Amino acid sequence: MFSFKRSVLFVTASVLALVIGFGFSARTSTTRAQDDMELVTCDSTLVTLLYIAEYDYGFHSMYDVSTLDKGQYAPLFEAMMAMMESDETMMEATPEGEMMESTPEESMMDDMTTMLMPGTIEGEDQFCTDLRAELDAFFYAALTEEMMMGE
Repeated sequence: MFSFKRSVLFVTASVLALVIGFGFSARTSTTRAQDDMELVTCDSTLVTLLYIAEYDYGFHSMYDVSTLDKGQYAPLFEAMMAMMESDETMMEATPEGEMMESTPEESMMDDMTTMLMPGTIEGEDQFCTDLRAELDAFFYAALTEEMMMGE
């Protein structure tokens, strides 16, 4: 009887040690993976547009913009994030998806309207191209909605 309890205690302690050890090693490798993450560098105009979209219009990208090298604009993004963390009311902005769904694009376009394509830069990272197209669509929806609300 005494050896059975001793065996159960030994097995329980072993399992607990394995779980704790695995938890620490998993956390360490995740941290290392984030530290090793290479930043994507885009042009300054795209980073400026991202800042304006986030700061003035409450834009939230479907892409992981934490991987974007914000260059000289990094302090602005950091200040904006600090302000957003301290002021919960800023988080009540209309999500991009809802804004785009509520935009009556068909009524804005007629046969005379030319749809301009988002700019592309030869040789730029695909992340930058995709973010540029996303921002272009967002600004079109936001500005169209703003214009419609004014009428």
